[in-house]
This record gives sequence, C-alpha cells and structure tokens, in this order.
Amino acid sequence: LAGLVAAKCGRRRGCDDTWNSGRPMHKTNQAIQAGYAAFQRGDFAEARRRLRRIKHPKAVHLLGLVEKGDGNLREAMQLLRRAAALDSRDPEIANNLARTAQDLGDLDTAESEYRRALKIQANLRPAMVGLCHLLVKLERWPEAYKLFEQLLPASPNDPSLRHGFAMTLLGMGQPEKAEPMFTALVEEGNTAPQIRYMRARARLELGIVDPAIDDLRAAHAAKPSILTLQSLAGMYWMTGDKASLETLVQEAINVPELVAKAAEILRQTGSPEKALAALYAARAKHELPPASWAVEATVFIDMQDGARAEEAARECLVVDPQNVVVRRSLITSLLMQGKASDAMPIIEDMRKKEPDDQQWLAYETTALRLLGDTRYADIVDIERFVRPYKLPVPEGFDNIESFNSAFLLTLDRWHRYETHPLDQSLRGGSQTPRDLTTIDDPVIKAFYRALDDPIRRYMSTVGNAQDHPLTARNTGDYQITGGWSVRLQGGGKHVNHVHPEGWISSAYYVSVPEETRTDPGRSGWIKFAEPPFETSPPTPPEKWIQPEAGMLVLFPSYLWHGTEPIHDGSLRVTAPFDAVPA
Repeated sequence: LAGLVAAKCGRRRGCDDTWNSGRPMHKTNQAIQAGYAAFQRGDFAEARRRLRRIKHPKAVHLLGLVEKGDGNLREAMQLLRRAAALDSRDPEIANNLARTAQDLGDLDTAESEYRRALKIQANLRPAMVGLCHLLVKLERWPEAYKLFEQLLPASPNDPSLRHGFAMTLLGMGQPEKAEPMFTALVEEGNTAPQIRYMRARARLELGIVDPAIDDLRAAHAAKPSILTLQSLAGMYWMTGDKASLETLVQEAINVPELVAKAAEILRQTGSPEKALAALYAARAKHELPPASWAVEATVFIDMQDGARAEEAARECLVVDPQNVVVRRSLITSLLMQGKASDAMPIIEDMRKKEPDDQQWLAYETTALRLLGDTRYADIVDIERFVRPYKLPVPEGFDNIESFNSAFLLTLDRWHRYETHPLDQSLRGGSQTPRDLTTIDDPVIKAFYRALDDPIRRYMSTVGNAQDHPLTARNTGDYQITGGWSVRLQGGGKHVNHVHPEGWISSAYYVSVPEETRTDPGRSGWIKFAEPPFETSPPTPPEKWIQPEAGMLVLFPSYLWHGTEPIHDGSLRVTAPFDAVPA
C-alpha cells in the first residue's frame, strides 16, 4: 500500500486533474491520506466517507481495498475495475484486482490481471507470488516451477514459497524432493495442517505409510475438512484398520459440514443403508449442504432405485443447478428408468461445455443405444476401436516372459495395501499409490518405451477423421498422463467405468490366473460397452477379450469397460495407463 498513497498525479497518458472534478490536487492527496489512515485502523466507514466522492484512480483503488477488507468482495471487484479503467498502467491496481478475482473464484480474470501487472512491471513481486500460487492451484506445475525458480533465491526461507514449491515438485511427480522440504517446514515449527497433509501425500507416494497416516491424523485433528476426512478414511480402509475408520466416520456424522462426505464414505465401503440413515438423521437436526442430496442420489443408484435417485438429484439441482456430480447422477437415474430422451438434453449441454470429458461421451453412447440411434454404432465401433497387441519385448530383455517376471517383482514393491482405494472401480484387489511414469526404475522405464510402437500403430489404424470424437483428436502424437498397476485376487474385479480425463486407455497384462485361460465363464476377461448401472432396456457387454500375459489392449477412454471376477485366488496383475493427444 505504500505506493498507493503517493497520490501525486504524474503526467502519464490518460492521467490528469480532470479525475478530481475541479478539486485541488493537494485536497485530493489529503483525502486519500486520511482515507488510508482510517483503512489502516479498520475504520471502514470513515475511509468510505473520505474516499467515495473522489474520482482519482488511487482513491477508487483504495476504496476497493476498503470493501475487500470489509468482506464485500463483489463491491471491491467493481471498484477495482473502475480504478483499472481510470489508470490502466498502474500495476498495483492490476495485482489487487487479480487477488480479489481469485478470492471470488474467477481464476481466469485473476491470471490475466496478474499477467497484466507483470507486463507493466516485470519484477512486481506481489504479482509474481500471486501468479505462482494461482498456477499451483490450477496444477500447472511447469509454469509454477519457473516462477518459483525466480522467487526463491531472494526469499529462500519464506515458508509460503517453500510450501508452494514443494507442492509443485510433488505435482511434477518428484515426491523424493518434495517430502524433505515439507519435513523441514514442519521441523521449523510450521505446523499448519495443510503442510502436514501435503507431507502425507508425498509420503504415501513414497510408500512411507504409517508416518503418512500420522500426518493425516494431525491435519484432520487440527482442521477437520472434507479433504482430510476423505484421505484419512481412505488410508484406514486400504490398510484394513476398520476400527479407526468406524470411529472417524461416526465422529464426522455429527458435524454438519462433514456428514455428506461421511455418508459417501459409508456408501463407498458397501453400506448404502447406513449412508441413508446418517443423512436422514443429520437432516432432521441441521440444514445440510446440497452435497447431501448428491450423495443420496448416488446411494439410490447403488441400490438400483432410479426413481428415487432422480428425485434426490432434482432436489439438489433446485439449489445448485450447476453441480456436475449431481448432473451425472440425474443422467444415470434417467437412463436406469429408460428415459434416454430426457437425459439427452443434459448430456448434450455438458458435451458442449466439456467436450473432452469422456464421462459425458460415455453417457451419450448409452443414451443413443437405448434410443436405437444409429450414431451409437458409429461412435462405439468396437471392432475397430478395441484392439489387442503383443507388447514388443522391452529393451534389455530376451523375451516377454523374462520382462514380465522382472516387471512383476518391481510392481510388487509398490503394492502396499490390503484392498482397493475407496473411490476407484477396483474391487477385491490393490492399486499402486504413485504414478508409475514418475518412478526412476529401469524396468518401469523400459515398459513405457516399449509402449510407443503399439500406441502409434493404434493411432494410425483409427485415423484422424474430423467427424468422430475419438479420431478428431488424433494429432499423430501422444503423451502418457498417468500409469498405475492393479493386482486382483480371489473374487476381484473391475466395476464397469470410463476414464474421464483420458483419450486412449489401456490394459497391459503382466500376469493372469490359470482360470482366465480355462474357465468357460470368462473369469478375468475384460468386457466392453456395459454401463455400471442397470438400464431399461438392459445394455449388456458387446465384446470380451481373453487376456494373456504380454498382451496390451487399447481402446477409447469413453468406452465402458470392466472385468469378469476371478475366483481361484491366484493373482491377475495389470499395468494400465491413459494417453492424451500431444
């Protein structure tokens, strides 16, 4: 604010005494100084009285900060826009406009104003810091990394910058570097719950499970939130600590802000009736957020009650019409009841808003199938788009058998949990917690190099016709956006699902059970085009593929896929990944 009260009007373009409507400049300066003094002592009413009649950009700027300080963000935004219109060359106005926009959740405006401030004054540190933290929020890690490299040398001990940089390293798949930075912050006395939470995430990716759970407990105890509840519950579930999970959920049920998430956890753990009971009991005592109706809708979907799921979804949309999760539930409930024509306008609206989100395309294919629309066959085209390949023998191995043996041993070191994550399609198995593409291991790296040939053959085969949602995105190049491993055991399966953020999805088979080769019931086979909910009329699978070790199956990310359960107790290990156009 120091520069803000220096109200002498320079002779920049567009800057003259007409701002003051004939008021002498020294009186304008005095009024701004008095308004600033009132603002500093928290006397917002006096600050408004001093500033509201002055048209000078610094006065309007300061008045915007007064409203922001008093919690009136929208009024602050209007005033800061006025100040920017009066003086488009003041970087501090642009910076404060960016910060206010960010507080309001308008991240596009925030970014553009931060960048405008830095265009005016390239070394304006508050704008650099603000933009840096915004990029972290947007998970644009490489851009954030470059800014941190500029900022940290001048402030190597700044906890906020160090925390943001550690988050960026973690986001870039470098938990080995991030975890010591979080630990240093904690050991220096920075015990903010978000630091403990982020250190837990880094430790989980490194397989340091028990200390990570301690961090999650500390973060949740210090500041209970939906995020800490979900993360801690997930770890209790995957490590088999059912007693701690039950205690955690029962405590959360009594907190109005957390009851919806607690009910969702009960649903995810296979107790839909308990989830409903928790919601109804809480709703009788408190006014719950719209998310409670969203959970209720999902519970009824699990219970195959499409009509009640639709009712709950519509209740939520009355107060939160843009809730994406509830729109998905509403679409599902309509398809369950055979109301595909009612679902189509919602699907089409979301396809326009989020054209690359594969979930909406999956819903569209199901609706078209129920309607008997010929477009269904064109979009799904299973025989063309679902293709098995033999993985080329990775570098350093004599044959695929020796590679799979080494890969199996490597993956075994990363399978550390007793059961599946709460929010995944997996049932009766475990999943690696870290993106395999970020692990510096020669066997894993050899696997990803070997994928290049079949992926490029797949892209060449499907083509790049611009009238199809899969092929229109084909640029001739790709990048793998995430890789993981799944280990299924006796009774294990994948519930039918899609990969919303993918383009090409996959299954690579490292090891398959004997029954997969011999069982006439297709145990362990991958199946396609069957949604994860019952529809009217039914929409059964349209294709199965019998897996074998060394096989890679590539298919569109929008295509429903799952597996038939295995029964004999032996392991089925896969290494799926998603790819998007480069």
